[in-house]
Amino acid sequence: MPAGGGAKARARQEARRARILEAARKCFSESGFHGAGMSAIAREAGMSQGLIYRYFTSKAAIIQAITGEQRARRTQDLCAIATFDDLVDSLVEKLLRWRAGNGEDDTFDPALFLEISAESSRDPEVAAMVAEQEREISADFAAIVRRDAEARGLELDEVALRCRTLTLRCLVDGVITACVRDPHLDCEQVGASLRRVLARLGA
Repeated sequence: MPAGGGAKARARQEARRARILEAARKCFSESGFHGAGMSAIAREAGMSQGLIYRYFTSKAAIIQAITGEQRARRTQDLCAIATFDDLVDSLVEKLLRWRAGNGEDDTFDPALFLEISAESSRDPEVAAMVAEQEREISADFAAIVRRDAEARGLELDEVALRCRTLTLRCLVDGVITACVRDPHLDCEQVGASLRRVLARLGA
């Protein structure tokens, strides 16, 4: 971000930065990472490409900023989840809002999640960001597994904790992928099925 200036200048810079990130999120979700060039992001943001490059040196830098914002908000959301049932309720609600076009909360954009995951297989810089993020997400999910076990009166050793955390991550990521791929998939039914599976996982 450009340096210097008083409070008004900094506020203007923050507003421009937020506008660029919102435009990039929209372009990446609709056109894919490679399909959305800086020119498309500039048009969506209503700015010149030169101005955008003053804030972000590359598309990878934009992705890093987007995932950084999402990471803090997602961690906050996951910390509020006490049990597997809470997690399923939150997941289904977010999927339904996203499908209805009411996903103003940018912490959850399944299409963008899949696009960045795909790009991580091609771009080492993006891969490093995703790997770091995955470690943090796994720690957040492990905390949910612990809290759910405590709510059930269970005590987990480290092996059980790792196994349950990995299973939970795979199930949640699979549900998100399935709901993005199939727009006709019944999210409520998927949630009910996931709830039954997690009841066995937590037993």
